[in-house]
Amino acid sequence: MYVVIRRTGLPGSAEEAAQRTRDHLVPLIQRRPGFRGYCGFVTEQGGAAYSVSIFDDKDTAMDAHQHVRAWIDTNMRDLMPGVPEVVAGETVFDSIAHPQEQRKDEQQPLFVVVRTYRGLPGQTETMHSVVSQHTLPAITDAPGFRGFYAFRDETDPDRAISVTLFDSREEALRSHEAVVGIMRERLGEMTYRVPQVTMGETVVLATV
Repeated sequence: MYVVIRRTGLPGSAEEAAQRTRDHLVPLIQRRPGFRGYCGFVTEQGGAAYSVSIFDDKDTAMDAHQHVRAWIDTNMRDLMPGVPEVVAGETVFDSIAHPQEQRKDEQQPLFVVVRTYRGLPGQTETMHSVVSQHTLPAITDAPGFRGFYAFRDETDPDRAISVTLFDSREEALRSHEAVVGIMRERLGEMTYRVPQVTMGETVVLATV
């Protein structure tokens, strides 16, 4: 699978942006070939919106990304006038449990944690071993787990990104702390750096 993460400044109304996305953008994305999943959230600090799109492969993902960009430029420039920051790559690990959709405000949101790791060039094999043997089980076996995707940034191999989704903030943070502890213990000899973390509650969530 292929993941595209977009970060966009959000000086306008988060509620209005979420409503337009649910009503118009999600149906557009779901109709694209290769669609697997989509979620959007506003960072807990506010001021920025993230979206995560999952597709079968790079071609279908980037085709959908171009359609999303065109739609936002036409329909959301008043709320999101800036150019998005985009990171993308083919998943090295992915796992989901009990997919669901969040189409209306009354439906249960999920909590998303995006971790960005840097400074691990040339350590792909070691990282793969640590994640597959230790980190992934700690995430997928944790209470409230809903989804996990990990990939290397295609334009910057020194940067690795993971996305986890949980039922609640508390469950997501417990898992996050466990992951950081495992990575620090297992990768200490590689001068492990604590990842940059962005998190928030989904305002939009859709699956196939």
